[in-house]
Amino acid sequence: MVEASNKAWNIDNCCSENSNIYQIHVLSDSVDAHAHASSMEEACRNSAMALNCPSAITVRPDGSESVRYRYPTTFLYLQQGRLSLYPRMRAICHWHMDLEFTRVLKGHMMYFVNGEIVRVDEGEAIFINSRALHYGFSDDGEECDFYCALIHPIRVGAPPEVYRHFILPFIEDKDIPFALLRPDDSTGRDIVHQLDRLFEASDDRTLAITALSAFFSIIADLVEREEPRAQNNTASTHQDTTLSAMRAMTDYIQGHYMENITLRDIARAGAVGRSTCGSIFRHNLAQTPMQYTVSMRVHAAAGLLRDTELPMASVAKNTGFSSASYFAKTFNKVMGCTPKAFRNTHD
Repeated sequence: MVEASNKAWNIDNCCSENSNIYQIHVLSDSVDAHAHASSMEEACRNSAMALNCPSAITVRPDGSESVRYRYPTTFLYLQQGRLSLYPRMRAICHWHMDLEFTRVLKGHMMYFVNGEIVRVDEGEAIFINSRALHYGFSDDGEECDFYCALIHPIRVGAPPEVYRHFILPFIEDKDIPFALLRPDDSTGRDIVHQLDRLFEASDDRTLAITALSAFFSIIADLVEREEPRAQNNTASTHQDTTLSAMRAMTDYIQGHYMENITLRDIARAGAVGRSTCGSIFRHNLAQTPMQYTVSMRVHAAAGLLRDTELPMASVAKNTGFSSASYFAKTFNKVMGCTPKAFRNTHD
């Protein structure tokens, strides 16, 4: 369980030996991390969307992620981890306002971004634009070590003219949901170098300055590199409609997975029929809507097992499972171990 220290600025290393997430909590002396979860429902959502560090990321009612940043002045979030820490080596499909950069250190990772599948090999990185639906996963069960950086494009503190003329048009361009950054490309190499600077400076007192410098350098490179692509692309109305429905349905599941939701409920949230609902999930996530729902429940349960002392029956009830026995069977199938073994391992 991550507790706030009695310092106003508190750097935590709150993950397992295979994953480091760095963050700073802006908390008063008398407030601990539990104050950010006003109810068990919110606590479950937090655990589901941030299995490795529940206090760093929370999920809003609309399904978007809210990130707690390393420094309030830079709104920077840094994480180092590996895919095997995620159930079935697959993250939950999500979106957020932040610009995301994931760099593969070892192995490779597949990324789903707005309906496209992209392979990111060792030494490469991928940029995910604001509001793009995305998740990383393994296509072959091979391990992947990576680090991830999130920077909020609005709150980073860019001068108004810079924001209006460069940052805002870029993050609102639907034709640029992502960019693959390769070291054999000069621009990609420069951006990867800036990302490495951030992680090398993660414990430096000058991180805030380094983050600002890296952010503006990366934005300049991305705007210059991606402008021709944006001008030459034609948005697909059908694709936009499908992504809109998918976002609405995944948002609904993330907000209601603790309840006894049905396929009809999920389809209604996306304003589509049940058959279309199933097709959208299978095409984009390689899962049925109910499999996605089970994944959400298992993510949430894993977080509660690790971060609370709730009895198994309470964990099951608070994450949408109909019984403790069904919870144990499903958890074992997805995670490869029993809930008790998982709790003991992460105790």
